[in-house]
Amino acid sequence: MSPMARELPSWTHDYATVRDRLASFPNQYEIRSVNQDGDDVEILRYWPEASWTAPADAQRLIFLGAPNDSTAAALSESGWQPVTTMHLLAGKPDDVEQVVKLADTSGLFEAPMDNYDVVEVTDFDRPVARGRMHYGENYALLTDPDLFAPADPDTARRAVLANFAGAAFGHGLPWLLLVANAEHADQLPEGWSKATMLSFWQHC
Repeated sequence: MSPMARELPSWTHDYATVRDRLASFPNQYEIRSVNQDGDDVEILRYWPEASWTAPADAQRLIFLGAPNDSTAAALSESGWQPVTTMHLLAGKPDDVEQVVKLADTSGLFEAPMDNYDVVEVTDFDRPVARGRMHYGENYALLTDPDLFAPADPDTARRAVLANFAGAAFGHGLPWLLLVANAEHADQLPEGWSKATMLSFWQHC
């Protein structure tokens, strides 16, 4: 095994689960996941050395941590290209916003599912924001809310996250983890901090 290989934290498995993906562990350094049909192979791991070779059937790679320039160059030569960057944010439930006032025309709904909870914000009965949260052993992992053209995107997104923060606090969990896109991660609200970077690569 490469001397650069690092064992993955438990939230990485949950990150597949909260996106309706089926995860397996080729080893303690990589998570392989597929969609519900068994397609769309994704590999998640810390950045490897340049000599690392992606599995032949992989369609997407997610690397944790600061990018490795030599590995990035080798991937580009092999037909891979970077598509987006996200960040894992961490915060304590009692340090982040737990209540957001919505407009009188808006509503907020919660739905527990098998592997995660869903929170949806509506406006005039039309969904405008939706997010998911999976409970781990000592943390809750959240997805960056999906927005559906809300009149006030910031408030709709904050309302979803605040509801989840309140739920995690009620469960006595010490940490919230949120995988957020780069734009939202660069506008950190109070109580959140950047924990690590996620680099997404797609095969051309």
